[in-house]
Amino acid sequence: MSQKLKHFLYHTNVIKRRYKLIPKILSGYAKTLLLRRNVLRTIEFALLAECNSKCVSCYATKIKKEDDTYLTVKEYRNIWKQASRLGVFSVILSGGEPTLRKDIFDIIAVMEPETTIFALVSNSLNLDASYLADLKKSGVGTIHLSLDSTDEATNDKFRGAIGHFKKVIESIEEAKKQGMTVCISTIIMHNGMEKMKEMVRFAKDHQIGIVFSLACASGKWSDAEDTLLLPEEWEYVQRYMNENAHIRSDWTINLSMKQECPGGREKLSISSYGEVTGCGMNYVSFGNVRGEPLEKIWRRMCNFPDFKRRSRDCLIGADHEYIEKYIKPLSDLNVPVRIDKHPTNPISFEELNKR
Repeated sequence: MSQKLKHFLYHTNVIKRRYKLIPKILSGYAKTLLLRRNVLRTIEFALLAECNSKCVSCYATKIKKEDDTYLTVKEYRNIWKQASRLGVFSVILSGGEPTLRKDIFDIIAVMEPETTIFALVSNSLNLDASYLADLKKSGVGTIHLSLDSTDEATNDKFRGAIGHFKKVIESIEEAKKQGMTVCISTIIMHNGMEKMKEMVRFAKDHQIGIVFSLACASGKWSDAEDTLLLPEEWEYVQRYMNENAHIRSDWTINLSMKQECPGGREKLSISSYGEVTGCGMNYVSFGNVRGEPLEKIWRRMCNFPDFKRRSRDCLIGADHEYIEKYIKPLSDLNVPVRIDKHPTNPISFEELNKR
């Protein structure tokens, strides 16, 4: 509990800029800690599948649907109204590369940015001073820039874009000038403990935050089991994070004040086509917002046994039981896949609705 409090206090600067959110946030904590109720706090919107880099680990390679259309601004407005009623106060915009959406500022505008914590995940390739200024003006207060090595050549090869490292450095400095909260987002993988420490030192040297994402068996890495953390490495990562409260991840900022995967309860992801999953890399869908109310889908997710058990581990990066059962069977399929159509472990919507 004390460590979770340290994480909370470290990240209060973001909340200070949105002081009108304080009652909503306190309500979330009260309902979670006192009433023992599920509260949805964060939605990640994957705005599109396209990207202008070719990352070795890309998780969006199998989500493109040629026979479907992306959610519209009008649909995002409707989704946000539903989400806000459920308690959501935090939004993450991702992709693909979200800055490739020409209507991104229209999308932001319908989500009440003045009373919402907004974070944008970007590879930085489209960012310049003018674009960052527009993001800040629109309500995006936090930007996560993908970076995976402090060595320029190594990083650019991993990210599949020459000049990526330099662009990230430029974007860090410019975003700081704009008064934005800046973090680098880096992947933690097998045999990567020294690289992990190196990235943390880089973040400290540049006076920015850092977000850990675990290597997952998804996208281009669907069959790359050798990238997944071993149990002892996962334990080491957790100890290291406990010693460095400024490191952020999905499992450190829960309203429950406990370390647990928030997917499907406190956080969910909505694909560019409206499919609702536990997170952007957990390719099991529980419904589509184009066909059902968000609340109904979320209640269904809360009844899913593997969300309900509140895994202490990141489900898609460190919970090997979940990975074997639900993620690996999807390696050769277009994703996401509805839970009732899962090739090896299907559960009917009817069953989940009744639990």
